[in-house]
Amino acid sequence: MIQKLPDRPAVLLVEDDEEQADLVLRGLERQGFRVSTVRDARSALHCLSLEDFEVIVSDLSLPGMNGDELLRHIRQLKPALPFLMLTGSQDVQVAVQSMHDGADEYLTKPVTPNTLSGKMLAAIERRQQYVADARRSDNADRSQMVAFLRSLRSLVNALETKDQYTRDHSRKVAQTAVMMARHVPGMTKRGLREIRIGALLHDIGKIGIPLTILHKDGPLDSEEWEEIKRHPVYGARILEPLRGTYPEVLAIVRHEHERWDGAGYPDGKAGNDIPLGSRLIMIADTYDAICSTRPYRKALSKDKALEVIREGAGGQFDPGLVPGFEAVLPDLPLPRY
Repeated sequence: MIQKLPDRPAVLLVEDDEEQADLVLRGLERQGFRVSTVRDARSALHCLSLEDFEVIVSDLSLPGMNGDELLRHIRQLKPALPFLMLTGSQDVQVAVQSMHDGADEYLTKPVTPNTLSGKMLAAIERRQQYVADARRSDNADRSQMVAFLRSLRSLVNALETKDQYTRDHSRKVAQTAVMMARHVPGMTKRGLREIRIGALLHDIGKIGIPLTILHKDGPLDSEEWEEIKRHPVYGARILEPLRGTYPEVLAIVRHEHERWDGAGYPDGKAGNDIPLGSRLIMIADTYDAICSTRPYRKALSKDKALEVIREGAGGQFDPGLVPGFEAVLPDLPLPRY
């Protein structure tokens, strides 16, 4: 069944040209749309982690990540979200590639508000039909889920590759967490799979944190620290499409910074109220941080990591999981100096 559109459909406009953005915004608002504007693709991904939109309108040429790359990420993250590409180019090859990547429309500037509005509404209707059709097929749902997870991993890889201090971080955390999980009595194959997925994606919410905060050289002020503490919530929101298949993964990601003593965030959970996967990731994440070079220090040794984790047992860490960490420590990757 096709859903009825809200009275004022929400549009995310991605346009780095301030004058062009203002023209499109005013035109669409006169057509009855509610428009949010951002200047680059990363900010668009940030917005999508915070709220829902009925349609995206994006320029092709953007600073940093281009519109076509943004499109590929969004088409995997949110396959039913309509995406219209705007460009000053009339290159047929570019248009064909955009449609191949999943754009609903490819429009050359200038485009009138009436034309853009009509194209957007048509795209929304087509995508709603796409969702209705997909729900009739279990195979389609499974295929979408695999594509969604693959896209998230590629996004995490892209984010970590650009930072020499976090390169391969999520993969190493997942490796450590799964090795520890095998020492937990009663662990199932599904449980291992959920922990692995949660660990691989535990930092996905950092796409919602401004780079000025993530890459700040000095200490964070109180407002910046509060923003950093929101990334587990952003991550759980991004992973919402997994709720039907892997609800535990959402819980693992949301609570990966909770502490055994209840002093963590975002919800102040304590003890066994924290998902097992989150408790494992807390130890694995700490190990990788200690044994990796950071802007302010060189990588420390495995012995130092063990000392810190033992001292934190019962406070930051689940004391029942520390013996499992000790058991796998000899097989963990060496520090990255």
